[in-house]
Amino acid sequence: MKDITIFENFINDEELEEVRQFIGDKLVLKPGIHKPNSQVNLGWRFNSEDNCYKKILFYLPRHVVSRLNPTVGMEDIIPSLKNFILKIKNKIDKCMNTNFEIQRIYLNRQVRGQDVSLHTDDSNPNTYTLLIYIGDITPENYDKAGGDLEIKTKEITRIEPFTKRAVLFKGYIPHQAYAPLVPDITRISLAFKLIDSSKELPFMVKYT
Repeated sequence: MKDITIFENFINDEELEEVRQFIGDKLVLKPGIHKPNSQVNLGWRFNSEDNCYKKILFYLPRHVVSRLNPTVGMEDIIPSLKNFILKIKNKIDKCMNTNFEIQRIYLNRQVRGQDVSLHTDDSNPNTYTLLIYIGDITPENYDKAGGDLEIKTKEITRIEPFTKRAVLFKGYIPHQAYAPLVPDITRISLAFKLIDSSKELPFMVKYT
């Protein structure tokens, strides 16, 4: 599997509207369920470390993650979200010819001034991040909006966060997300944290 894979129009218009319903303030998890710690707010919360707003949609401790049963931990999320998650999992599994396990799913929301600093998502070589862009940035307004994802391997890869585009990359690769350059545009990404345990662990290349 490549370090970075870009999917144009990974979701269609219907799926875009389907996922956008979870952007609002409505809770999708029951309080006390799937929380990594007792401090997590199930609605939108500003994450000072990442300098952006986040909303948890699904969380499963790694020791519970199951490749054999992808619905583990989904008993207490609303049915429309469960159906959407399984649809996306089936799509990425088919695209990459593997069977990912889902560990976390959340939304990132950035407005002007909320650049996310360079970071990695996971040190484990068989973890991946799938980002699906569902915000306001399109090829038509990109020149004024900006908002690139910058991924640092041996070279710098910059990816425009166009609506319905997706990018899959290995979790240990350093990357950062730039905020929109103008105040009337919001950058929103749907993040899937995935584990590929179907193959032996590959030799890991460190990117610095």
